[in-house]
Amino acid sequence: MLRGGKIDPALDGAPRDSILIEGDRIAWIGEARDAPRAGKAIDLHGSRTVAGLTDAHLHLFMRAQELLNLGLGPATASIPALLECVRSACAATAPGQWVMSADYSEQFLAERRHPTRTELDAVSQGNPVLLRRTGGHLSVANSAALALAGFDINTPDPPGGTIERAHGELTGVLTENAADIVAALIPPPSPAQTIEAIRKVAAECLSLGIVAAVEAAVGFNNGFGVEWNIWQALKDAGGLPLRMGFMLRIDPAEARRLNLRPTGHDDHWQVRTLKFFVDGIIGARTAAFSEPYADRDTKGFLMEEAADLRAKAVEAHVLGWQLAAHVIGDRAIAHWLDCLEAAAEAAPSPERHRLEHFAVPGRDALARVHRLGAIVVPQYGFLHRLGNSFASAIGPDRAQRLYPGRSVKRAGVTIAGSSDHPIGPLSPYPAIAAAINRTTSAGLVLNPEEGLPVREALAAYTQGGAFAMGHELRRGQLQAGMLADIAVLDRDILMVDPAELAETRSRLTVVGGKIAYSDGTLAA
Repeated sequence: MLRGGKIDPALDGAPRDSILIEGDRIAWIGEARDAPRAGKAIDLHGSRTVAGLTDAHLHLFMRAQELLNLGLGPATASIPALLECVRSACAATAPGQWVMSADYSEQFLAERRHPTRTELDAVSQGNPVLLRRTGGHLSVANSAALALAGFDINTPDPPGGTIERAHGELTGVLTENAADIVAALIPPPSPAQTIEAIRKVAAECLSLGIVAAVEAAVGFNNGFGVEWNIWQALKDAGGLPLRMGFMLRIDPAEARRLNLRPTGHDDHWQVRTLKFFVDGIIGARTAAFSEPYADRDTKGFLMEEAADLRAKAVEAHVLGWQLAAHVIGDRAIAHWLDCLEAAAEAAPSPERHRLEHFAVPGRDALARVHRLGAIVVPQYGFLHRLGNSFASAIGPDRAQRLYPGRSVKRAGVTIAGSSDHPIGPLSPYPAIAAAINRTTSAGLVLNPEEGLPVREALAAYTQGGAFAMGHELRRGQLQAGMLADIAVLDRDILMVDPAELAETRSRLTVVGGKIAYSDGTLAA
């Protein structure tokens, strides 16, 4: 039994103080004075206790590889500092071996620009170097890496990607599919190394009260076969304490070839979703908008021909897959809704399809999402971390439409909270805070009318995340008969200031009735 806490079963302001767990379920919830007998009790000392959280879209595999590669995250503050890190890594690497970073971002650098190919050449000692921008949609390569990919000044841009040029030379900057071509040349870490790193990221999730996570694009980093084999090896080795869901970055024809079928609403290891990339990202100016960017004469682009994507979506829908798509710009969102409407016309399906990011929807998008019964999966943490750079890229008017909240709820559409980690912070609490106050790190407030009440912002991670995985009848709320997925938090997030809320951690995390994480402060 967990007793002596602040337990709000339905996030409706009617708290209880005790929960009885039997097996993997909540057997009873109420006041301690009325509690049934229990063999073991843990005193919660007044801690706010909520349903375990779900991160509906993150990249555990990518974060695990960051742990195994050269780190160029926020601590690397300038181009000279970055180049010195690359110089040291190349000096410590055997000649001809790759040096790679997976967490590089120009947003962390004082110069707010990418290093150039020639700058990397000067420090790489002939080793191929690829710096993948956080998220994987843009990379910077040196000459050795470009040569291995067969890229030179005469190489045409591949479909769905660009090879940047300036003054008749390659700059080293690659976007989308062009970046993927180079990344595919890099030998991945061993499966054992990757599995160990994934376990570390899963443990960090549990320390934040996250009990379930959806891997957002199996195949995005090293190709589907390599990554899926590692995930299968991890499953065979006992899996993770986290409940896992997987979006597979393959088309339905490849899924058939591999004999992969959706597994329904499995509680622990769910394979039911195919993931498509419709456009790119704002940072690389590859997200697809109907109007040009504010600072560049481009509207971004769609990753593949419209008819091809529509055909894949219809086929996958008919085969019973849940469909998810990366959609940032209003043009990409509208195109994906066209695809979902075509799928709905082709055949009925019980699946609720997904729109990942849903960053800048058009005026009629929410009504269309509601008619389709689809789910939006935003990252409100981006408002805080990247809001100012987004506003500069798309202009102040469109910036006020970024990551809507209240209007989504008014439209009757489910929000499933997510981090897109490692692009956003793994902790859900900065995102919950940003969903409430919609304030960037520089103090810019982006459409406060879209702010969510704290209980609705939290519910996006408890009820919304469970709903996205088809688990809403089994978890996501603290009710008798539901799975005992519980997070005991170190502060009362329903009452504290959003600035303090962002630092929240879990004191005790329970998954299926078993303690999966404890910080040691609560004892039986």
